[in-house]
Amino acid sequence: MRIFNRIVIILLLAGLFVLGVLAVLYSVGVAGYRLAELPLDTFSQNLIRAVRNIETGNLHVLDVGGLVIIALLGLVLLVFELKPPAPRRVRMQQGTYITRRAVENEAIEAVEQSPEVLQSSVNVKAQRKPGAKVNVKASIRPGEDVGSTRSRVQDRVQRRLSQVGVPISNLKVRLVESDPRETRTRVR
Repeated sequence: MRIFNRIVIILLLAGLFVLGVLAVLYSVGVAGYRLAELPLDTFSQNLIRAVRNIETGNLHVLDVGGLVIIALLGLVLLVFELKPPAPRRVRMQQGTYITRRAVENEAIEAVEQSPEVLQSSVNVKAQRKPGAKVNVKASIRPGEDVGSTRSRVQDRVQRRLSQVGVPISNLKVRLVESDPRETRTRVR
């Protein structure tokens, strides 16, 4: 969202700059025209009428709705811009960081040590506090005991990451039954 906000602000500021330069040129008379001679008569008259209506409090319901939508859009963009970005690295202890990819590799090694797991994928999200959110998706053979396999995989991942020194704040393990012939890892 930051990129979108910055693009909107850049376009807004560029438009204001161009309008400012044109206003200065026309007010000094460098361009050879006066502001009243511009072909923007209908637009400028409507704009002047709208500003007068705002000043006097004579607004149509659609005008009020438009102003409210503009104000809310500005507030939403401001909140998204002020929200700090997600951290890129996982915080281990005070001042110690590790990449998300390294945490993913450690978790994948721990998951694939289980003979029941055919293939796995791990998604790691860094947090502002120490630790990471780890989501594990693993494929198992049809008919395997899902509950005990899930607890074994969870224990192995927690044990492996604690040995490395990565605290886990949230670990989710999702098991999917799949045909061994359709997985990338061959049957063991």
